Amino acid sequence: MIPRWLAVLVVAFLVAPVFAQDAEKKDHKVLGAKKCKICHNTDKQAGTHFKAWEESAHAKAFQTLLTDKAKESAKKHGIEDPSKDERCLACHTTKGSPTPEEGVSCETCHGAAEGYLNLHKKEGYEASVKAGMADLKSKKPEEIAATCMECHKADPLNDFHKEFKYDEFWAKIDHTKNTSPAILEKREKK
Repeated sequence: MIPRWLAVLVVAFLVAPVFAQDAEKKDHKVLGAKKCKICHNTDKQAGTHFKAWEESAHAKAFQTLLTDKAKESAKKHGIEDPSKDERCLACHTTKGSPTPEEGVSCETCHGAAEGYLNLHKKEGYEASVKAGMADLKSKKPEEIAATCMECHKADPLNDFHKEFKYDEFWAKIDHTKNTSPAILEKREKK
């Protein structure tokens, strides 16, 4: 029989690289949507993804916390100011963002950009994924929905909750169709 301490050591050795990789990704700083806008604002560059986000409810998520309805609802739950309470900000902003008023921005889903932004500009999608960007292209809808459900779940503090319907909600934020023709052509050649 293997001594318990040896078994623990072997398991720790096997899983440590996984946890170290996750920790490394989590240590990256959120840079804000304006950094993404530089390339994702026109078809001449990467596409109009930024415009799609800017017109979405995600971009306005923080602003909803400033409304009289939100303040009234928050008071019922013992929250003085929803725009300053972490319980509300957790889903109405991008955690760690230098500009929370941007709401739920690119880095909420794609990951903190500090570790991959320069690679993303210079070497493209695959290189940025290796550097920590979330690989959403290869995920199945149910895997993406799991990320969405981190916020789009029933919450006793949220009087405005709507049942999450992936297909319906994804149709409102799908910005994959906003990729520039030049980028799509480049991908096809690979």
